[in-house]
Amino acid sequence: MKKICLVTATFLLMVFCHLSAQPVKIPLTLDNWDTIGVKPVTETYLGKECFLIPSGMIVAKAVELRDGTIEADISFPRKRSFPGFRVRMQDDTHFENFYVRPHQSGNPDASQYSPEFNGLGAFQLYYGEGYSGAFPYRFNEWHHVKIDLHGLQAEFYIDDTLVIKVKELWTGWKAGKIAIISAGAPLRVANAQYTIKQMPAPTPTPVPPTGTGGVVTRWQVSNVVSEKLFEKKYQLTPDLKKKLTWNTQSSDPYGTINLARFSGVISDSARTMVTKLTIESSSEQVKELSFGFSDFITVYLNDKALYAGSDNFLSRDYRFLGTIGYFDKVFLPLKKGANELWFVVSEEFGGWGVKAKFENMDGISLK
Repeated sequence: MKKICLVTATFLLMVFCHLSAQPVKIPLTLDNWDTIGVKPVTETYLGKECFLIPSGMIVAKAVELRDGTIEADISFPRKRSFPGFRVRMQDDTHFENFYVRPHQSGNPDASQYSPEFNGLGAFQLYYGEGYSGAFPYRFNEWHHVKIDLHGLQAEFYIDDTLVIKVKELWTGWKAGKIAIISAGAPLRVANAQYTIKQMPAPTPTPVPPTGTGGVVTRWQVSNVVSEKLFEKKYQLTPDLKKKLTWNTQSSDPYGTINLARFSGVISDSARTMVTKLTIESSSEQVKELSFGFSDFITVYLNDKALYAGSDNFLSRDYRFLGTIGYFDKVFLPLKKGANELWFVVSEEFGGWGVKAKFENMDGISLK
């Protein structure tokens, strides 16, 4: 009897998974889509019934997808713009973002994956392999886009070509809405559909203990404050420190801490956070620290200003995106005992974060 029940349950599970994996078309009519900042126009273009979206976003009604595929045909002009798809969307400030850059056709960053937390994108933090990819676009013609989501990984296809293989989806394993956005130029959309799949719960990549290979993976992170709080402050004072509260937060497994994850939705007047680290040194010594940041930083050691820099969009040349890496160095004059290191980081747009790596961990430990 138990064997019969087991066989029956297995059969029903297989039937359910098969049924759940059927493509579902989303008709391009206004009763199937919520519209934000746009009124799509229904038309026929190059033989396909489609929506013309002048600008703004459309969100599929009554659809929640965690694992599965999203597909559509899209057409766009040769113009600086960022049309794409928001998936696993919790609200208009939290989602996974897949989009194309028509103006970068053929370049390594012609397409992009970026998580969005609290309304802040992060292409400056996440770029290169696993986040962006090259593709030569045909303008004002149809391209077929497919996004395959499974656990904490995804593949982004254009015309059946794998453009981006995402190693880790950073907003987590959550079901969410599907949206299509036209950003900067008109976008045409046809043949929108999705397929829901049932997948086992994924295991996130573990974050190494802080200091592994010299990489800092655990920080004290402050509340959001105005950048004016640190304006021309060369020495930290007790009154200034009282304005900050702290929480222990981890970076991603590769050492980047995306501050937007902890900021809440920010205002134009308060766009600064502090990451703090205590370095216990066995002796008086100078220790080399490589770091990256986005967009502006001031570094303090033991309450004294040590370094300031800008790494924002176009700050170095007309194509500089403001991407972070271990591009800058400071030489920390450590005293014996506890040393307090502050990274005061301000955001403009495109990514709010920091990463740091010691040349070696000889004679130091991190708290």
